[in-house]
Order: sequence, then C-alpha cells, then structure tokens
Amino acid sequence: MSAVLDSERPRGRNTSGRARCLTMLTPIRPFWTPVVWLIMRSARYHTYFRDHSLQFKFIYYVRWAVFREFSAGEKKRYSYLFFESNFDIPWRQYIDAFAYVIPKDIRVIWGRGFSFPGPPPAEPLKRWIAMNSLEGGHYHSAYPQASVKMTLAAFEAHDRLLRLKREAAGLSPEQFRKAFDAAVADLQRHL
Repeated sequence: MSAVLDSERPRGRNTSGRARCLTMLTPIRPFWTPVVWLIMRSARYHTYFRDHSLQFKFIYYVRWAVFREFSAGEKKRYSYLFFESNFDIPWRQYIDAFAYVIPKDIRVIWGRGFSFPGPPPAEPLKRWIAMNSLEGGHYHSAYPQASVKMTLAAFEAHDRLLRLKREAAGLSPEQFRKAFDAAVADLQRHL
C-alpha cells in the first residue's frame, strides 16, 4: 500500500488500543438542513440508516447531530453536521466499507454539503474526510484491546452462561452434565 500523506489522514491520533475515533464537523447547505434534520429526528421510527450502519461489525458507536449554535447566542451562517464514530479497523478501511457498501446512505447524509466528492470511488471521499476531521479532545476506551466482535462474543457467552445457570437449578447430575456439555459446545463459538 502506498504511503499516506499527512494531509490524507484524519487529524490527531484519536486511538485507544484497537479503537479509533473519527470526528467531523461539516457545514450543511441551508436548503438541505431540514432534510438532514428530519432524517435524524425520524431515525427511531424508520431503521434504514441504523440497520445499514449496524451491519458493520467493527463499529463501537456512531453519533450524528445537527446544530447551528456553538455556544449560547452564537449563530453561524450555516447549520453543521456533527459526526462521531468509534471503530476497530484502520480508518481507510472504515471509509472503504461505507463508500462501497452503502454509498447511497453517505450521499443522503453528506451529499448536499460543500465540496462533497461522493462515493465511490473512496479516495476522494477519504481526502474530504481528512480535510473535515477533528482531533478529539478526550478519548477513552474501557477495554482498549477488545474489538467489537470480541465484545459481542463476550455478551453472547455471558448470556449463554446465565441460561445454563437458570437451567441447572432443577437438574439431576446426569441432566446437568448434558446441559453443561451443550453450553460448552455453544461457548466454543464465542472464544
């Protein structure tokens, strides 16, 4: 892979163990602001964008917000789209995934922003993101060496052990042995 120029990567380190953070603040064209705002406000009722983002098993967290004031009484010329995401793969691969798997989603959210290059291809989008990214003021990861997949597997293993605990209460030793062996077989998928 070719060397990446400093101007082609997000600002700052924004990392904690495996986790990486991408924070962006981009102006929205005035006539597009109500559309983006409506999409954000209605997302709990239609799961289109949420489900598309959740298909990627390398994302810890994604947050979007639209605002016009940076501090009380300070109005800007444009509304701004704030985007923050935490993920566990290199940022270039993260952008590739969005650019090639869900390019329509990217165009709907940022498509009417200034100088937005649109995906695909991903390289112009990466340059645009690097140009608009911000360094986080504080970044923390509770389990810096755990990937999203590892974390999800731990939750599933925990649930399986709780199920075994509930089942074990009224079992004979032979029945418990069968239930235990079944639980161990299930847990192998999560180790």
